[in-house]
Amino acid sequence: MSINRTLRQWVKKLDRWFIFSPARWPHRELVSRATALLIIAIFLAMRIYKFHGFPGTHDAAQAFYGGFKTSVGNLYSPAQIAALWGIKLTVWSIETLIYLGYVASYASRAKAVDIANGFMETAFPVAVAGTPVLISFLPYSLPSWAAYDAPHHAIYYLTIMVLIVSGSLLNLIGLLTLRRAFTIMTEARTLITRGIFSTIRHPLYTGHIIMFFGSMVLRLSWISVSMYLVFLVGQVMRARLEERKLSAAFPEYETYKATTGMFFPKVSVLLRGKG
Repeated sequence: MSINRTLRQWVKKLDRWFIFSPARWPHRELVSRATALLIIAIFLAMRIYKFHGFPGTHDAAQAFYGGFKTSVGNLYSPAQIAALWGIKLTVWSIETLIYLGYVASYASRAKAVDIANGFMETAFPVAVAGTPVLISFLPYSLPSWAAYDAPHHAIYYLTIMVLIVSGSLLNLIGLLTLRRAFTIMTEARTLITRGIFSTIRHPLYTGHIIMFFGSMVLRLSWISVSMYLVFLVGQVMRARLEERKLSAAFPEYETYKATTGMFFPKVSVLLRGKG
């Protein structure tokens, strides 16, 4: 018996479980919203509570980086210290705005046209979405290969953080555009094809891929790389499941799909637009 066949059989067994059949849940939408908003509120509270650790204050950054000396003076200039602290504050601010965007989305999202059903449409997307959170709990390893007292540390750190900011901004733009159609489970609510969705079908996933790549590099190890690769494969599978759901719910989706890229704009469409 092949591995794929065995997995399919296990998935079919899981699909019969009550927990993976949202249609059988009492007050399904209300429970879903309340649970999501509670989890988001906890994460927001943690971010505010841990502000002193990341990004911390400018004075704290100045005291830390100012402690590294060379034979001619401080290793980090005031401008470098301001940039290092500023990029941390930027990341914290954008990620906090993303959480607030989740609040707005769950509070106002449209009724599902086709709800999630079975293990692959309920638990699997949640597991994929949660994988990068586990990466963030791994030890911070950047100083082990780019030490704080090395001249190139600031360059490496700023480059990685710019990557995270770029992915976070893409995620935020996609979230604000999607809003009423937002869902983590594989559901069809409202078809959004405007804004950034006019060129990319899954801009939130693209943002996650970019920002969590940066997070992985900051915590570089065989564990973080393995988890990130699992996350990448999961995102592709998740996107394909979602597209099958949307194609079944919205006949126009196939036409939309032909002119857009899954995670990045189609080169042929961009070239055609220039022509």
